[in-house]
Amino acid sequence: MFSKTSEYAIKIMIYLSSKNHKDNYSQVKEISQALETPEPFTAKILQQLAKVGLLISMKGKNGGFALGKDSSEIKILDIVIAIDGSKSVTRCVLGLSYCSNEDPCPLHHKYYKIKEQIKKDVLETNLKDIKDRLKNLKLK
Repeated sequence: MFSKTSEYAIKIMIYLSSKNHKDNYSQVKEISQALETPEPFTAKILQQLAKVGLLISMKGKNGGFALGKDSSEIKILDIVIAIDGSKSVTRCVLGLSYCSNEDPCPLHHKYYKIKEQIKKDVLETNLKDIKDRLKNLKLK
């Protein structure tokens, strides 16, 4: 459903939400080891998330990354858009450029209902809800 990069970003954000305390920053190496993700790829994702304000970064010995907002204010949709752009959740299921409610592709009306349900049930879920429901944080 999500690109691999968005998947990693969601895992990173869930991980950081579980550790989020003021002045508690996680370093790239720690995050990549905890999630078993490639460190350079993890660093790139962290930078993208920080660029849009979902994370804050601090340089220096005790630096690293932490959530830029309260976990209840960050939705899965925010993360996906930060990584893949808004077209990732609005594009045509067949990849056609002309598809819209006014000029639909053959699957538009069927897929539109599914997409709206996914948006409501999955993409609108916030990090706090996910963190609270995870008893055993295994994101690998």
